[in-house]
Amino acid sequence: MSIRLLYPPNLSDDKFAIKHFECISNETFQARHREVFGSLVPGKNAVNQLSRGIRWGTLTRDQFTWLDRSTYKLSAALNPEERGAERQFVLIPETYLRTPEVESVLRAAFGEWRFPESSYERAYEVQLSAIRYEPSLQRPALPSPLIPHQDQVDGAIVVMAKTEHVTGGTSRLYTLDEQPRYETDLEIGDALFVRDASWKHQVTPVLLTPGSTWHAAQRVFRDVLLIRFAPLGR
Repeated sequence: MSIRLLYPPNLSDDKFAIKHFECISNETFQARHREVFGSLVPGKNAVNQLSRGIRWGTLTRDQFTWLDRSTYKLSAALNPEERGAERQFVLIPETYLRTPEVESVLRAAFGEWRFPESSYERAYEVQLSAIRYEPSLQRPALPSPLIPHQDQVDGAIVVMAKTEHVTGGTSRLYTLDEQPRYETDLEIGDALFVRDASWKHQVTPVLLTPGSTWHAAQRVFRDVLLIRFAPLGR
Protein backbone atom coordinates (compact mmCIF):
# COMPACT_ATOMS: atom_id res chain seq x y z
CA MET A 1 0.00 0.00 0.00
CA SER A 2 1.40 3.40 -0.99
CA ILE A 3 1.76 6.20 1.54
CA ARG A 4 1.14 9.83 0.60
CA LEU A 5 3.23 12.02 2.87
CA LEU A 6 1.57 14.90 4.71
CA TYR A 7 4.64 17.15 4.45
CA PRO A 8 6.88 18.20 1.55
CA PRO A 9 9.62 15.57 1.18
CA ASN A 10 13.24 16.74 0.83
CA LEU A 11 16.38 15.20 -0.60
CA SER A 12 18.37 15.53 2.62
CA ASP A 13 16.02 13.55 4.87
CA ASP A 14 13.69 11.60 2.60
CA LYS A 15 16.07 11.09 -0.35
CA PHE A 16 13.41 12.32 -2.78
CA ALA A 17 11.67 15.62 -3.44
CA ILE A 18 8.90 17.21 -5.53
CA LYS A 19 9.53 20.55 -7.26
CA HIS A 20 7.57 22.69 -9.71
CA PHE A 21 8.93 24.68 -12.67
CA GLU A 22 6.31 27.21 -13.74
CA CYS A 23 8.48 28.57 -16.57
CA ILE A 24 7.68 25.71 -18.97
CA SER A 25 3.91 26.26 -18.81
CA ASN A 26 3.81 29.34 -21.06
CA GLU A 27 2.22 28.78 -24.47
CA THR A 28 5.19 30.07 -26.49
CA PHE A 29 7.47 27.45 -24.98
CA GLN A 30 4.81 24.75 -25.15
CA ALA A 31 4.42 25.31 -28.91
CA ARG A 32 8.19 24.92 -29.41
CA HIS A 33 8.21 21.91 -27.13
CA ARG A 34 5.42 20.13 -29.01
CA GLU A 35 7.33 20.62 -32.27
CA VAL A 36 10.49 19.05 -30.85
CA PHE A 37 8.89 16.11 -29.04
CA GLY A 38 6.56 15.50 -31.97
CA SER A 39 9.62 14.67 -34.10
CA LEU A 40 10.91 11.94 -31.74
CA VAL A 41 10.93 8.34 -32.96
CA PRO A 42 11.57 4.96 -31.30
CA GLY A 43 15.21 4.10 -30.77
CA LYS A 44 17.26 1.77 -32.94
CA ASN A 45 17.98 -1.63 -31.39
CA ALA A 46 15.32 -0.91 -28.74
CA VAL A 47 12.60 -3.35 -27.72
CA ASN A 48 10.49 -0.61 -26.14
CA GLN A 49 8.89 1.49 -28.88
CA LEU A 50 8.32 4.77 -27.06
CA SER A 51 9.45 7.81 -29.04
CA ARG A 52 12.66 9.03 -27.44
CA GLY A 53 15.51 11.48 -27.83
CA ILE A 54 18.81 11.71 -25.98
CA ARG A 55 21.58 14.18 -25.29
CA TRP A 56 24.84 13.87 -23.40
CA GLY A 57 26.82 16.89 -22.33
CA THR A 58 28.94 18.54 -19.67
CA LEU A 59 28.39 21.40 -17.27
CA THR A 60 31.53 23.43 -16.62
CA ARG A 61 31.71 26.93 -15.13
CA ASP A 62 27.89 27.12 -15.32
CA GLN A 63 27.95 26.52 -19.07
CA PHE A 64 26.51 23.53 -20.91
CA THR A 65 28.39 21.87 -23.76
CA TRP A 66 26.30 19.41 -25.74
CA LEU A 67 27.84 16.35 -27.40
CA ASP A 68 26.78 14.29 -30.42
CA ARG A 69 26.75 10.95 -28.61
CA SER A 70 23.44 9.25 -29.36
CA THR A 71 23.69 5.91 -27.56
CA TYR A 72 22.55 4.67 -24.17
CA LYS A 73 23.02 1.35 -22.41
CA LEU A 74 21.90 -0.19 -19.13
CA SER A 75 22.83 -3.65 -17.94
CA ALA A 76 20.32 -6.47 -18.30
CA ALA A 77 20.06 -6.53 -14.51
CA LEU A 78 18.87 -2.91 -14.45
CA ASN A 79 16.68 -3.12 -17.57
CA PRO A 80 15.76 -6.74 -18.36
CA GLU A 81 13.46 -5.66 -21.21
CA GLU A 82 16.36 -4.32 -23.28
CA ARG A 83 18.74 -7.16 -22.24
CA GLY A 84 21.75 -4.88 -21.94
CA ALA A 85 21.62 -3.79 -25.59
CA GLU A 86 23.19 -0.52 -26.68
CA ARG A 87 20.35 1.60 -28.05
CA GLN A 88 20.61 4.61 -30.35
CA PHE A 89 18.25 7.59 -30.28
CA VAL A 90 17.78 10.85 -32.15
CA LEU A 91 19.50 13.83 -30.56
CA ILE A 92 17.44 16.36 -28.65
CA PRO A 93 18.04 19.59 -30.64
CA GLU A 94 20.56 21.95 -29.10
CA THR A 95 18.30 24.90 -29.97
CA TYR A 96 15.66 23.40 -27.68
CA LEU A 97 18.14 22.81 -24.87
CA ARG A 98 19.32 26.43 -25.08
CA THR A 99 15.87 27.96 -24.69
CA PRO A 100 15.67 30.04 -21.49
CA GLU A 101 13.02 27.70 -20.08
CA VAL A 102 14.99 24.47 -20.50
CA GLU A 103 18.27 26.01 -19.33
CA SER A 104 16.46 27.36 -16.26
CA VAL A 105 15.11 23.88 -15.45
CA LEU A 106 18.53 22.27 -15.93
CA ARG A 107 20.35 24.77 -13.72
CA ALA A 108 17.68 24.49 -11.04
CA ALA A 109 17.85 20.69 -11.21
CA PHE A 110 21.63 20.78 -10.82
CA GLY A 111 21.27 23.04 -7.78
CA GLU A 112 18.82 20.66 -6.10
CA TRP A 113 21.49 17.96 -5.77
CA ARG A 114 23.76 20.25 -3.73
CA PHE A 115 27.00 18.72 -4.94
CA PRO A 116 29.93 19.56 -2.63
CA GLU A 117 31.79 21.24 -5.50
CA SER A 118 30.38 23.81 -7.90
CA SER A 119 30.70 23.57 -11.68
CA TYR A 120 33.49 26.16 -11.38
CA GLU A 121 35.51 23.67 -9.31
CA ARG A 122 34.90 20.52 -11.34
CA ALA A 123 33.05 19.35 -14.45
CA TYR A 124 29.78 17.43 -14.37
CA GLU A 125 28.32 15.01 -16.88
CA VAL A 126 24.68 15.55 -17.80
CA GLN A 127 22.50 12.97 -19.51
CA LEU A 128 19.04 13.85 -20.83
CA SER A 129 16.31 11.55 -22.12
CA ALA A 130 13.24 13.00 -23.83
CA ILE A 131 10.33 10.56 -23.84
CA ARG A 132 6.86 10.85 -25.34
CA TYR A 133 4.18 8.48 -24.02
CA GLU A 134 1.51 8.35 -26.75
CA PRO A 135 -1.11 5.67 -26.05
CA SER A 136 -3.77 4.54 -28.50
CA LEU A 137 -7.10 2.74 -28.16
CA GLN A 138 -5.30 -0.48 -29.10
CA ARG A 139 -2.39 -0.29 -26.67
CA PRO A 140 -1.04 1.64 -23.69
CA ALA A 141 2.29 3.46 -23.73
CA LEU A 142 4.60 1.32 -21.64
CA PRO A 143 7.62 2.63 -19.72
CA SER A 144 10.98 0.88 -19.88
CA PRO A 145 11.55 -1.03 -17.72
CA LEU A 146 8.12 -1.81 -16.31
CA ILE A 147 9.43 -3.13 -13.01
CA PRO A 148 10.70 -1.13 -10.01
CA HIS A 149 14.37 -0.41 -10.74
CA GLN A 150 17.45 1.72 -10.13
CA ASP A 151 19.57 3.61 -12.67
CA GLN A 152 22.93 3.76 -10.81
CA VAL A 153 22.77 7.57 -10.84
CA ASP A 154 20.53 10.13 -9.13
CA GLY A 155 17.89 11.54 -11.42
CA ALA A 156 14.87 13.78 -11.90
CA ILE A 157 11.80 13.32 -14.08
CA VAL A 158 10.08 16.51 -15.26
CA VAL A 159 6.67 16.52 -16.98
CA MET A 160 7.12 18.92 -19.88
CA ALA A 161 3.67 18.55 -21.50
CA LYS A 162 0.49 16.59 -21.03
CA THR A 163 -2.77 16.54 -23.00
CA GLU A 164 -6.27 15.71 -21.95
CA HIS A 165 -7.56 12.14 -22.30
CA VAL A 166 -4.53 10.41 -20.75
CA THR A 167 -4.33 8.63 -17.45
CA GLY A 168 -1.58 6.69 -15.71
CA GLY A 169 2.07 7.65 -15.69
CA THR A 170 2.03 7.55 -11.89
CA SER A 171 5.51 7.74 -10.36
CA ARG A 172 6.06 5.25 -7.56
CA LEU A 173 8.89 4.80 -5.07
CA TYR A 174 9.77 1.51 -3.41
CA THR A 175 12.21 0.51 -0.71
CA LEU A 176 15.20 -1.48 -1.94
CA ASP A 177 13.34 -4.68 -1.02
CA GLU A 178 10.44 -3.43 -3.19
CA GLN A 179 7.95 -2.37 -0.54
CA PRO A 180 5.80 0.48 -1.97
CA ARG A 181 6.10 3.70 -0.02
CA TYR A 182 5.05 6.69 -2.15
CA GLU A 183 3.28 7.58 -5.38
CA THR A 184 2.47 10.83 -7.13
CA ASP A 185 0.77 11.97 -10.33
CA LEU A 186 2.93 14.73 -11.79
CA GLU A 187 1.39 17.56 -13.83
CA ILE A 188 3.03 19.96 -16.31
CA GLY A 189 6.05 21.58 -14.66
CA ASP A 190 6.22 19.07 -11.80
CA ALA A 191 9.47 17.21 -11.13
CA LEU A 192 10.34 14.21 -8.99
CA PHE A 193 13.94 14.01 -7.72
CA VAL A 194 15.16 10.61 -6.46
CA ARG A 195 18.36 9.53 -4.70
CA ASP A 196 18.99 6.34 -6.63
CA ALA A 197 20.89 4.54 -3.85
CA SER A 198 17.94 4.88 -1.46
CA TRP A 199 14.92 4.00 -3.61
CA LYS A 200 13.70 1.91 -6.49
CA HIS A 201 11.33 3.76 -8.81
CA GLN A 202 8.68 2.92 -11.36
CA VAL A 203 6.28 4.65 -13.76
CA THR A 204 2.92 3.03 -14.50
CA PRO A 205 1.64 2.60 -18.09
CA VAL A 206 -0.05 5.58 -19.75
CA LEU A 207 -3.55 4.93 -21.11
CA LEU A 208 -5.88 6.72 -23.50
CA THR A 209 -9.18 7.66 -21.83
CA PRO A 210 -11.37 8.85 -24.73
CA GLY A 211 -14.40 10.49 -23.10
CA SER A 212 -17.10 12.35 -24.98
CA THR A 213 -14.81 15.14 -26.29
CA TRP A 214 -12.11 12.93 -27.82
CA HIS A 215 -12.04 12.16 -31.56
CA ALA A 216 -10.04 9.59 -33.49
CA ALA A 217 -7.71 12.12 -35.17
CA GLN A 218 -6.72 13.70 -31.84
CA ARG A 219 -3.22 12.94 -30.57
CA VAL A 220 -2.86 12.47 -26.84
CA PHE A 221 0.49 12.27 -25.08
CA ARG A 222 2.53 12.79 -21.94
CA ASP A 223 6.05 14.17 -22.41
CA VAL A 224 8.81 13.86 -19.84
CA LEU A 225 12.44 14.90 -19.62
CA LEU A 226 14.77 12.74 -17.54
CA ILE A 227 17.71 14.69 -16.11
CA ARG A 228 20.80 13.09 -14.60
CA PHE A 229 23.96 14.81 -13.33
CA ALA A 230 27.12 13.11 -12.11
CA PRO A 231 30.62 14.43 -11.33
CA LEU A 232 33.01 13.57 -14.16
CA GLY A 233 35.62 11.09 -12.99
CA ARG A 234 33.49 9.90 -10.07
